[in-house]
Amino acid sequence: MSTTAEDLLPTGVDVAFNKIGEAMALGTCQSSSATPMRALVATVVAVGPADRLTAAAEALEALGDAGTVRGILISEGDLAAPQPRVAGNTVGLHGLKPQFLNNAVAALRLSSLPTLVWWRGGSVDALEGVAELADRVVLDDEQPEATWGRAVTLFEDTAFSDLRWARLTEWRALMAHFFDIPEVLAAAEDFSRLTIAASDQMAARLFAAWLESSIQFREGFAVELKGGSPDTPLEEVRLGDHDQELVIRCAAHQTCLETEVSVTGHRSASRLVQLSDQSLSSLLTGELKIRSRDAAFERALKRLTNVS
Repeated sequence: MSTTAEDLLPTGVDVAFNKIGEAMALGTCQSSSATPMRALVATVVAVGPADRLTAAAEALEALGDAGTVRGILISEGDLAAPQPRVAGNTVGLHGLKPQFLNNAVAALRLSSLPTLVWWRGGSVDALEGVAELADRVVLDDEQPEATWGRAVTLFEDTAFSDLRWARLTEWRALMAHFFDIPEVLAAAEDFSRLTIAASDQMAARLFAAWLESSIQFREGFAVELKGGSPDTPLEEVRLGDHDQELVIRCAAHQTCLETEVSVTGHRSASRLVQLSDQSLSSLLTGELKIRSRDAAFERALKRLTNVS
């Protein structure tokens, strides 16, 4: 069954394009759950195929009702002027032709506030146009190879990130903390392999690219990607050689990460760390706090796409 405008914003109402601002202001004032629009801190534009925007709509409505953002929801299609639909602080355009995407964003965003584009897939050619209007682009494509390839050519235009990258935050932090241990730092030159178990192979590739772009490993360093549990995007990371190893794995029903370190000269030790909220609204809230370019992400993506 195809997704409709009503599916994306079931509590919304259809309005004329030139009445969107008025409808959003009125809806905010009348809603008991929404915060006045003066509290908004950014415009978040979610773009993608209709079947990937239902969850995005729920996240944007939650952030809009909390008074955090003006949400713009745009699904791709073949319409030059789709019927706008407004629900609280969120406006939806269902079935917009990709070539008109940048025009719609320019017309609907709040120019006085930062604009974050949440790219959930679609015509890669349209990415350049919206990147020019965005203060930050957060990629979130199911099959991201083409999107990643185009993004590396746009790094000078705006700041880029990725929700896969955001979900890897604790994993990357824990791996980096290993290297605060002098014995681990000394052992790194002997590490010969990285093994990652993951159901999301693209997340595994992104983590591996980050690590290889951050540390100079020995010649012949090998990366092995294995499948993982379907409900766990990343399940386990192992870095080391035949005698030494650093391990990060999911534990406690995927709510915690467990680490183990065993290297020459250092007593074997482990610890348990709570995973942060991985919901879409929480991840977006984290991205809204970041304004600058992410050099580590850019290096990782360049390595993945073989761009120097």
